[in-house]
Amino acid sequence: MNKTIGLAEAKAKFSEVIDRVVAGQTIVILRNGTPAAEIRPLAPVDPKETVARIKAIRKRVARYQAGQPPASRPRLRDLAHQDHRR
Repeated sequence: MNKTIGLAEAKAKFSEVIDRVVAGQTIVILRNGTPAAEIRPLAPVDPKETVARIKAIRKRVARYQAGQPPASRPRLRDLAHQDHRR
């Protein structure tokens, strides 16, 4: 369930806004009657998935540092962002 509130109200009742978001509600903040921001609950983080992603990045970096020929060597930034979610 989405709720819209004005910016002044959001500032005045910020703790209440956060409590509602933690409870699962999405809140749209209006500035001069126009939607300016949306506050929504964060998706839960799976620690095992995070560790697996870090290990995969470490493997790619190790291969990168092992000395692949420069022409076939991917950029380190691309390796780090290869499995990012969209």
